[in-house]
Amino acid sequence: MENTPEPALAALIDQLKGEEYDVSEPLPGVLHVKGRFSNPERIALRAAAEAGDHAVAVWATSHHDDWALVGWARPDLVAITQKGATPQRWRHRRLPPTLRPDAQTFLEGASSPFDIVTRPKHQPTPAAREVLDRFGITDPPPPGWVPPVVEAPVVQESLVPAAPVKPKRVAAPKAPAKPEKPEPVVAICPTCFMALPATGICDNCG
Repeated sequence: MENTPEPALAALIDQLKGEEYDVSEPLPGVLHVKGRFSNPERIALRAAAEAGDHAVAVWATSHHDDWALVGWARPDLVAITQKGATPQRWRHRRLPPTLRPDAQTFLEGASSPFDIVTRPKHQPTPAAREVLDRFGITDPPPPGWVPPVVEAPVVQESLVPAAPVKPKRVAAPKAPAKPEKPEPVVAICPTCFMALPATGICDNCG
């Protein structure tokens, strides 16, 4: 059995339904908007802005099953988004009196001077959790949301053919070096020390 909408939210619910969104109130002061939209955070921020200064929390779930949760209790604006199996992204801002949750900077998801920065970035602050506790929200995902199953990639094994081993080239044996020809021995005449002719008789000495 659904809760009877608070009077302050009845007009907002009618407005959202007029935009052909499915709207429910799973908890007092908490709306859940479902529809064909690509940016759930923008839908939730705009809905929170239409509530004025009335504290409200808005879940928005797209037809792709991505979701956003916005908790608005001036001055605190808490926005949590999750796309697919990616980790939740928290952003906590404290707004001045002149600023609404649907300011263009917030709709674009850009950083602003009103952000409470965490290290590492986009983590929940204790004050942000307190805002959600105010609405009885202990877990950010919307009711009934089931995390997508991420299938591990199929591992295909194949043997890589070994590169053919090239036979080593065997160097051809070097031809033996030709022996050097011995220098001819010249006979010398023992008397005049002149070279002897082939006859062996010195031309000078007879």
